[in-house]
Amino acid sequence: MSVILGSLLAIVSFVFLISIVVVIHELGHYWAGRWCGVHAEAFSMGFGPTLMSWRDKHGTVWRIAALPIGGYVKFLGDAGAASEPDAEKLKELRERMGDASDKCYHFKPIWQRAFITAAGPIANFILAIFIFALLAQVYGERYLEPVVGSVVEGSPAAEAGFLPGDRITAIGGKSVDRFRDIPTEVSWRPGEELRFEVERNGETVVIHAASRLTEVEDRFGGVREIAQLGLGSGPGAQIAERSYNPFTAVAHGVNQTWTVVNMTARYVSYVVTLRAPPTMLNGPLGIAEVAGQTAQVSVEAGRNPAESFYFWLRNMINLAAFLSVGLGLVNLLPIPILDGGHLVYYGYEAVARRPLSMKAQQLGFQLGLALVLGMMLLATWNDINYKLSQWF
Repeated sequence: MSVILGSLLAIVSFVFLISIVVVIHELGHYWAGRWCGVHAEAFSMGFGPTLMSWRDKHGTVWRIAALPIGGYVKFLGDAGAASEPDAEKLKELRERMGDASDKCYHFKPIWQRAFITAAGPIANFILAIFIFALLAQVYGERYLEPVVGSVVEGSPAAEAGFLPGDRITAIGGKSVDRFRDIPTEVSWRPGEELRFEVERNGETVVIHAASRLTEVEDRFGGVREIAQLGLGSGPGAQIAERSYNPFTAVAHGVNQTWTVVNMTARYVSYVVTLRAPPTMLNGPLGIAEVAGQTAQVSVEAGRNPAESFYFWLRNMINLAAFLSVGLGLVNLLPIPILDGGHLVYYGYEAVARRPLSMKAQQLGFQLGLALVLGMMLLATWNDINYKLSQWF
């Protein structure tokens, strides 16, 4: 695939992913606001100049913008002082709005404001559950059983005593059903000794081992530092196939979403407590890179354009589920300017019976902005380093 075609495919795929997960996030806020009687003045799909717009029967202006990356919902009163409400500013706003204040977000009870705020991340989690469940029911699941096929010489696995043919049944007390569960459990906590329960020749053996940070080159020539044990699958691992009905598919969707949430949250906690490097954090550039690589693999797997598009769409939808979970989690971080930060403010208001002062809120927003920008710079630095590793 040419560089130009690959770049265009990456851009299209990135826009497709971001548009889905962000628009669903904003629709969560929108429908929760509608349910609570808050008037939405505008809902934009994308940013920049308006290409098309219409007004619905509720008075909301829906617009399709020129830059199809995400979107936003604007509730009544979401401007100026209403963004940083204190008692005095809210009083002025209520007098100015008159009867319309009943439809204003900032005059709703605390629990309704908290619900509207949390509805965005909740919508992202629901989207992930729906996608995982849909794919499970339509395609079923194929996976390798957790049987060790090879052990890398000199690796932590070799030093711990793993042998080809070992069947790993549990890691740290958590049962293991698939071979891919093994790297999932160890990759985010390098150097931490874990307890492995292994079936060997009909007996249960307990092995303690810790993963080690290793530079790994992927099929695209990029290098990432990942915690590994040194275990590989092999001929001893059989493929088991599992089918789902609508009920078991939903259960699978919930379980898969929880697994991603749990692993991501634990990795972030390890990064914050300096127990793991932040090398696995990715920003927009990294997301675009993954989208482009997934799209390229999908297109190349097809025997004709129709099949290539089919593989692309299926894999993009699957990737959207993971990205949706990530967006939901990031927005729940207790950082001002994010949904989680607003929920912290509402918690304070509920306890203190009054909102934070405008000065405190302004300081919080400034600190939150600095923290978010710092996280973005760190993630972007990781993305750039990965890209440079492909070239040098």
